[in-house]
Amino acid sequence: MGSSIAAAAVVAVLLITFLCLLSSVESDSCPPNAEDSSACVFETKLDNKMYRFDLAAQIDGFPHGVRSEDGFYKVIIKALSSSEQQTTTYWFQLCEHMKFNHDPPMCHECEACGGPHHCGETCSALQSASYPGYSVCTTLGYPKSTSYSLIELQKPEQGVRVKMSTCNGANANCSLSVLVYCNRNGIEDPTDVKNVSQCAFETVMKHPVGCPVVTTISRGGWGWFGTIIIVLVCGFIVYMAIGIAYRVTVLGVSGFEAIPNLDFWQDLPSKIKKFSEYVYGQGMDLYHWFRQSSYTRINQ
Repeated sequence: MGSSIAAAAVVAVLLITFLCLLSSVESDSCPPNAEDSSACVFETKLDNKMYRFDLAAQIDGFPHGVRSEDGFYKVIIKALSSSEQQTTTYWFQLCEHMKFNHDPPMCHECEACGGPHHCGETCSALQSASYPGYSVCTTLGYPKSTSYSLIELQKPEQGVRVKMSTCNGANANCSLSVLVYCNRNGIEDPTDVKNVSQCAFETVMKHPVGCPVVTTISRGGWGWFGTIIIVLVCGFIVYMAIGIAYRVTVLGVSGFEAIPNLDFWQDLPSKIKKFSEYVYGQGMDLYHWFRQSSYTRINQ
């Protein structure tokens, strides 16, 4: 009896430990990653060129890179819903979690993004939908769950797509994608947010850091010349194989006699030597002719 109780207790402890570890992994799978600026670096290779986007880079006029100096971007969308106007507000920050010295989000169900007293401070993207008398928060993304891709696959000069997403809980499929277009003349803040699927949203901005830098260029072989050489070599191998097979099986020859056009290949070195001597002689004659003075040429 005592042994069975002890075994049951051990099983219960192990089960509780497993559940605690599982809940810990789920809660920490998307922790804020505010200080990791390397999370804003994206590199991709296209046509033997390596393109690098460094969204957190300090450039002239933009010491914080693509990050907002206020600690957040804010886009307000107003739309008529039945008989009243509904307002949806989007807060987000690129490369880190949001910081609020003013105008913080005030909405219910903000536990996944800082709780009611620090709403918005532990995530990188947040939606607030207003209803009569109150607003409801929906977490859209975290810094550590941010992914990067090109806006247009074959046109890296267009810019980079930054997608912030959630990874567990009721809003596991929510995300906010920011399309950072290349604009070397300045910045254009986002003014609109589109709903691309049930809980996936997209906005557009323009910024100098959206312009890629080409870091390396690889030539990738000999190009068309290498292709021609490979074709010629492969053709020669096929020609020799077929010729030898024919002469051995049909003509019944063996040894060096099986090589097709053996006389030509035996005479080839001497022909190359004579051709080289001819070209060399013609070049020397032309060289001496140019070395002569114009007066000597006329007398001749």
